[in-house]
Amino acid sequence: MSNQKEQLAEAFGRSTDPLAEHEPIYRELDIDPFELWLDEEIRARGITKESARNYVVAARQFKEYMWSIHDRHPACPTVEHAKGFAQWLRDEKGNNNTTVSKKMMFLTQAFRYFGNDAAFPNEADFNPFASARSKIDLTPPDKKPVHRVTEDDLKRVVSGVTNIRNRAIMVMQLKLGLRSGELCNIKLEEIHIRDDELRRHYKDMGTSQHLNGRENAVYIPHNRAGNKSRRPRTLPLDDELRGLLLRWLLIRHDVSEPWLFLSYTKAHQLESTVINDMWKEHWHPEFAETPRHRAVTAHFGRHYFTTFWRVQKDAPEELVKYMRGDVVSGTRTMANSGDAIHSYIHTYYEDIKDLYTDEIWKLNL
Repeated sequence: MSNQKEQLAEAFGRSTDPLAEHEPIYRELDIDPFELWLDEEIRARGITKESARNYVVAARQFKEYMWSIHDRHPACPTVEHAKGFAQWLRDEKGNNNTTVSKKMMFLTQAFRYFGNDAAFPNEADFNPFASARSKIDLTPPDKKPVHRVTEDDLKRVVSGVTNIRNRAIMVMQLKLGLRSGELCNIKLEEIHIRDDELRRHYKDMGTSQHLNGRENAVYIPHNRAGNKSRRPRTLPLDDELRGLLLRWLLIRHDVSEPWLFLSYTKAHQLESTVINDMWKEHWHPEFAETPRHRAVTAHFGRHYFTTFWRVQKDAPEELVKYMRGDVVSGTRTMANSGDAIHSYIHTYYEDIKDLYTDEIWKLNL
């Protein structure tokens, strides 16, 4: 098959290794193109240090692979090099398919940047990682089910979280189905709590245009680095969660940082690793991984939230999708499927507000 591709490329005046001719020049330059990509496309977004570090690691490992295995400049790979890198991550670094897939996605972004910037010789129609990802199986293995957590389990564990900030974080993830990255990215302007004293102290609180006319609510953007949802949503804050957030905001560091939750040590934006560690501290070892079940981690809040609304409350799927930040309407996939009607269904905050306020579970601690 490789010979046939060579013949095909030659017949059309193309090459199966189009970046090879640029390799000697890249070697002569004292410039790291991946650092340019990281600075302009990743760090410039203002994403969390943890998220940026994931991109840095992927680039560093690919550079290591290309130099040590192929003695070739990493800015000039073939599709086979990209495919080999995925296998190398599995064999040498012990990465599972989920991790490999993320790193391949990051490097696809890098080569898209190279192909779209006039300073680079790369052609926009050739992205070795995009091509490689379509040719290899990165399907994650079947996952074990999560632990079954009863209402009594939930109340017992949450009652054991005595730290004011951490309890507010855990309950917010459980009651709103938030990922750790989404929670870390909430700004004070994106949360409204009806409390005059609080609002006098936090001048920017609740000033987002998305909260106009919406009291006791939080806006979750979808396009902030680390936020994986495909659509923004606004969710109500019930009295129980408002009480926990009020207690936190009364002791929050009095600094100019815009983020709702801050680290205790440096009063900077909280990182999701801190949240994951906090969950493990309180849920393990009782709900750690077993041969039959996945461990309860910070992502469990999203599982519990979805199960509560779909299984216990039988809420309409379109409304649950809105609360989760999932796409409901207007996608090409839906329009081309037999369920084209979904492309005409639209949901809004007003559609879920009363349902949420009336039915959300209570801790009664």
